[in-house]
Amino acid sequence: MTVAPPPSPAAAPPPAGFRDLLTPELIGWRVAGKGGFRWMPPGVLESFGGPGLFWYANETFDDFILDVSWRTLHPDDNSGVFLRCPPLQDTPALAIAQGYEVQIDDRGFDPKTRCTGSALHLTGAVYRLAPAAAGLSHPVGEWNRFVITACAQTISVVLNGAPAARLEHGDRARSGHVALQCHHEGSAVQFRHVAIKPL
Repeated sequence: MTVAPPPSPAAAPPPAGFRDLLTPELIGWRVAGKGGFRWMPPGVLESFGGPGLFWYANETFDDFILDVSWRTLHPDDNSGVFLRCPPLQDTPALAIAQGYEVQIDDRGFDPKTRCTGSALHLTGAVYRLAPAAAGLSHPVGEWNRFVITACAQTISVVLNGAPAARLEHGDRARSGHVALQCHHEGSAVQFRHVAIKPL
């Protein structure tokens, strides 16, 4: 996938001490599966198509804090921030099975029951592993902020300044890649920065 540089700088710079992985040329990012991400004015990265993952192949990370600015554009938009993923090829399957996903889906849609309102599938949840507190997301079209801490076997998620979810004694890999999800055609989730600080 060819990605042109953004038309203007992203609006919200990452916090001091963090390195933004979303450089203008998106050096080091690759697509696994369908869909992808594209720069949109005024310098935001937007998902399209899917299912697939846009993963940062240049580095793996052990313990870290990840600061992510994102927003949805439609009520049924769906995405996720993946952590500690193995290297990927043409499918996101290994990341789903072996990594961790911090969910973005304000419906809390459970694909098995086909019902909404599942805390394990709600924005801020460590997908299927640690439930999210409800009501922490801003309305559609407004920016949200994840602060995700991965330390040893614990994954904690803060959403818009409030504790959202915490997974302790995780049994998956303690090192891996970071990725963003393009979930389905018509879903358009935008990101302003994906900034990391090793611990």
